[in-house]
Amino acid sequence: MRNISTLQKNIAVLLEEREKVRVRLEDMEFVVKVFPSDSNFLLVRMKMLSKEVYTAMADAGIVVRYRGSELHCEECLRITIGTEEENKACLVMLVKIYNELSAAK
Repeated sequence: MRNISTLQKNIAVLLEEREKVRVRLEDMEFVVKVFPSDSNFLLVRMKMLSKEVYTAMADAGIVVRYRGSELHCEECLRITIGTEEENKACLVMLVKIYNELSAAK
C-alpha cells in the first residue's frame, strides 16, 4: 500500500505543477498556445524563435525538446514538468532567452 500512496502523491504533485506551468506559460506574450496535456509535459507554440530558444536553453543546461520539425508543431517546444524549483528555473530562463533573442532580431 505504501507504494500506491507514494505514487498517488507523486501524481498529485505532477498535476499541480503542470497546471502552474501551464498558467504561467499562457501569460507569456510570446506564447501562442499551450496544448492540452494528460502527460508529464506541455507542448508550447511560440510566436517565433523556438529553435533558437531551444539551442540557447540547452547551452544553459536547461533541457527542453524542440518539436518544430514535427508535423503540425511549427515553432513548438516540449517542456517536461519537473520539481517546483526546476519548473521555475526553466520558465525564468525561457523568458530571459526569448527576450534576449527577440531583442537581437
